[in-house]
Amino acid sequence: MIDSLRDKTSIDVDTGEVRTSSEPVVLRSIALGSCVAVVVYDRTHKTGGLAHIMLPGRSMKTESENRTKYAEDAVDTVLEAVTKLGTDTDNLEICVVGGANVLQEGDISDKVTKSVKDYLKEIGLRWDKERVGGIERRSVFLDVESGQVFITEGEGTANEL
Repeated sequence: MIDSLRDKTSIDVDTGEVRTSSEPVVLRSIALGSCVAVVVYDRTHKTGGLAHIMLPGRSMKTESENRTKYAEDAVDTVLEAVTKLGTDTDNLEICVVGGANVLQEGDISDKVTKSVKDYLKEIGLRWDKERVGGIERRSVFLDVESGQVFITEGEGTANEL
């Protein structure tokens, strides 16, 4: 664990999940392979969110179960959730992390990454930072108190994004 985050409560964001908070916690997704994490943060309100996205596009299901595994549904959900916590999407800093081809076969990682980025563009949002592609799995950590985003790659140490 990153030293500055060691004493803070961590909330895991697993595959297909979206979590938000305005409390001084750490939102984290561990071992992102082909999945993509979208991290959003509002410095004014100290509010953050993280979506752990597994699939491109939008779910065809009308019920809510598993919809946030899909890029467009997950992005919509994380944005709606931070808005309910008082943020304005115009204030958001956005990071995109993951999308590695860890098995070195197929192109699902590229499809998920492209889907996330295309949808953010479509809804008029830009991302400030990214670390995507390659073949090494990543983990991402959002310190909701400070807004710092840390990543690890493979067995490497954590670095601020």
